[in-house]
Order: sequence, then C-alpha cells, then structure tokens
Amino acid sequence: MKRRNPLTKLTVLLAVLLTLGAARAQADILPGVSIGFAPVGITMDQTARLNMVNVDIPNGLLISWRFIDADGLPLAQAVTTLPLGKIVSVDFRRAGAPLPPNTDPALSIRAEVRAQIQIVSAGVPGESLRRSLEVFNNETGATTVCMGGAAP
Repeated sequence: MKRRNPLTKLTVLLAVLLTLGAARAQADILPGVSIGFAPVGITMDQTARLNMVNVDIPNGLLISWRFIDADGLPLAQAVTTLPLGKIVSVDFRRAGAPLPPNTDPALSIRAEVRAQIQIVSAGVPGESLRRSLEVFNNETGATTVCMGGAAP
C-alpha cells in the first residue's frame, strides 16, 4: 500500500474547503429572483412603463431594473428601493432624434425592447414584488400592451 504525504492530503483538503466556502459566499451575494418580460415593439410615439409594488417586505425591497434592446444592450437601468405598499413606475421613451442619413425609415419606426427586474434583497420570494409592463401612446395615454399578473 502506498503512503501519501500528509502535506498533500492537507493541501487537497484546504483546496476543497476554500472552493466550498467561495461557492457559498457567491450564492449569498447573487440575487435570488430574476424576472423578465417578453419583448415588445414600441414606436417613436410610445413609452414602455414598468410598474412595481412591494407587497410583503416591511423594511423595503431592493431591486435592480433595466430596459434592454434587441441586442441585449441596456437602454435605461437603475437600482431602486421599493417601500412597502408604494407603487413605483419607470419609463423608457424612445428618443425622437432625426434619423441618420441613408437610413430606411421603415426599419427604424419600431424598436424591440424588453424589461428585466432582479430582486437584490436576499431571501425575498418573487411573490413579494407585483409587477407589470405596459406600452402606451404618448399623445393619448391609451395603453396598447399590458403584461402582468393578477393578484394571487
């Protein structure tokens, strides 16, 4: 039977413990819940609005939200604390800048966007955050798209 060096055994044990400790520490800092909405198309005269309300957490709910384009690039983003029971809405409105030269207007009339939310507060279930995404007309205020769930 081959005897192994005790120093080798100790080194392997230390490496395993460090790996497990790092994995546990990483799990503790990662957000527990990520919520994504289906992509929606918006035109130059529309706004995408993300509505959120904390329905459960008395000390406030820390969330990170963002609107991203079809290529996955952020268009707008922030970290927000939602007090218990207060509705918070954030908007993304397309810039009305003139089109670059030689751009086909038909290709730039609509833009695909989607909204994502991450609950940053540790150990908070997704049910603590009620949310909806709507697209509305800037001129009339009429909602053309609404995504969200009814209260459980």
